[in-house]
Amino acid sequence: MSQVDASVVPVLRDPFMTKSRSPEGRNKSKPLGKNQVPVRRDPFMTHHLKPSQVETRKDPFMTQAHPSKKKGKKEKEAELFNLAVDPFLTHTVYDQVQPLAITAPGSHAGMKIPIGPAPQSQAPVWYLSKNNFQRTIELMDFQYRDIAEEFSGTWYDQQQVVAATRGDMAKKLVGRGSDRYRTETHRLVDIFHDVQFEGDNRVWLRPGNQEEDTDLKMPARWHRLLEFSTDSPVPFADISAGMFNPRPGRVYQGLLEDFYLVQAMQAVSMKPQCIRDIFANMQFSNPALGMFVLRLYKHAQWMSVVIDDALPFDNRDNPLCSTSEFFPDYAWPALIEKAYAKLHGSWEGLSGGGHVEEAMADLTGGCASRFRTKDVAADRLWQYLYEMNRSCCFGVQINEAECRAHSIPINKHWAASIYDVQKYRNVPFVCVCCSAPLTFVRHLPFHDVPSAEGYGVADGFAWLEIEDFKQLFDVVYECRLVNSGGGQFNPMPGPLPCDMHGRHEQIWAFPGDVTSDNAPSFLIDCPQVPVIITMEVSQTDTRYRDRATDMDDVNNRARQSPLLLQFFQCSRGVDEVHGGEIELVHVSTYGHTRDAMCAVKVMTQGRYLAKVTMPMKYLCHRMLFRTY
Repeated sequence: MSQVDASVVPVLRDPFMTKSRSPEGRNKSKPLGKNQVPVRRDPFMTHHLKPSQVETRKDPFMTQAHPSKKKGKKEKEAELFNLAVDPFLTHTVYDQVQPLAITAPGSHAGMKIPIGPAPQSQAPVWYLSKNNFQRTIELMDFQYRDIAEEFSGTWYDQQQVVAATRGDMAKKLVGRGSDRYRTETHRLVDIFHDVQFEGDNRVWLRPGNQEEDTDLKMPARWHRLLEFSTDSPVPFADISAGMFNPRPGRVYQGLLEDFYLVQAMQAVSMKPQCIRDIFANMQFSNPALGMFVLRLYKHAQWMSVVIDDALPFDNRDNPLCSTSEFFPDYAWPALIEKAYAKLHGSWEGLSGGGHVEEAMADLTGGCASRFRTKDVAADRLWQYLYEMNRSCCFGVQINEAECRAHSIPINKHWAASIYDVQKYRNVPFVCVCCSAPLTFVRHLPFHDVPSAEGYGVADGFAWLEIEDFKQLFDVVYECRLVNSGGGQFNPMPGPLPCDMHGRHEQIWAFPGDVTSDNAPSFLIDCPQVPVIITMEVSQTDTRYRDRATDMDDVNNRARQSPLLLQFFQCSRGVDEVHGGEIELVHVSTYGHTRDAMCAVKVMTQGRYLAKVTMPMKYLCHRMLFRTY
């Protein structure tokens, strides 16, 4: 072992070198003056601060706000709602970790799994999150009032200097021109401009991308929506005009490769109230000011997104964004697409494909999944769609091979969804709405089934027998509206009474990394039956990342970690300590999707287990578990 020279003082004991260089000379240091403070006692030299200033001696890194500082608009907005930048509530610090408890809908007490006090290192633990719906409404109201006070929407005249043409410059060179600048009068309007997501080509591409880095066509110009219409972009009932439940219109894809979002909007539009919920019934929007405040759902938190009405167009004034068949009167698809693009950083950030069920959950706050029609018998499929159609949104994928075999010229790139499920003359039918042109839709084997709305093939609606539906459509996307104002549920999401018309919600969040070794399991007690339990496990959306890391095409996002949610029935004696027998009841779909959803109808009292599994080579940076 090497010997340390005794004449050298270890720096670890004296980092600021305030002691003498040698033990012998320690007492030979000069005495401090009257106004001097030893560096050992005041290493950041804050002794000179006045009492009126921040006491940096107690807060050397200036982490505390000045008590006399007035809160500005940004501070008030951040205090009102800061979940947009911290959706997992990781900023919350608990003195003691709350016990983990999962309660099934219909019960009043659940199985508690004690975790114990938080360790000193503040390691990530599962904690109970909260529904921020009311805080989001307050934020939307704050943003709307702030913008409405700044902009008036009035028209005014302004003199602007006209740039000199080549002819003017030539005349000036020969002495015929004038030195005076020419001006023109322009008619302008005082409307809202979103400086965070401006209506120009700078927000069209991903941050850091240049025009030569992508094959995406650039917009030739940007138009404000109020140039075409100042009416509401979403339809509302007008009893005087005979519009009891006007349809929002079929959705058409624009230039972006975001058919997953188009399919999701098409499915959600089958329940017009869900579209109105995204716009909060236009309570916080003003088309005359070109300002819209939308409510989206991300990472188990409601998000308020403020946008203006600037939309991209090509050189022929054709819109490059998604549109409805009634554009520009009903421009809700374009505005939702723009808000979704702002939420993910750019318009190009929506490209590269995606999953329909993820977008449906982001639009409604529900729990979404998919299944294949060939895995279910025709009669059971119709019964399931009939029972769930009132509280679910259904999108369907066209089976292109079967359509080609039956001489139906419809491909799977046309958005399609389920509108209604009924029996007519004791024959089960499914009404499908397809965005394909009439010349294609009329080739479907449709039937004349009377309906209250009177929609027909000319509107894109076709009544198909369940056997034909199962053959021509191979995938069904379902979104259970457990957290939405549409359908039969209360328009105010959150913990509700556990009755036939309510949902009891619990959200558990984990801010750390999740692997196959620490994948969670939840015990659920069901003292009252029958009861329907809807569960969803979710991870961080990789669309927030700029580029993919494990795919050849850098324009696509990285793949999500595959999650499998399993639901077991436990034998007596199974708890957080003692084991026992468990029997598999149901599993979710398995794939590289952000969410995994599982819904069961419990008919027997007892204890159940929800278990999350994932492959060993994958990792989730954060995880959420929702139950309804």
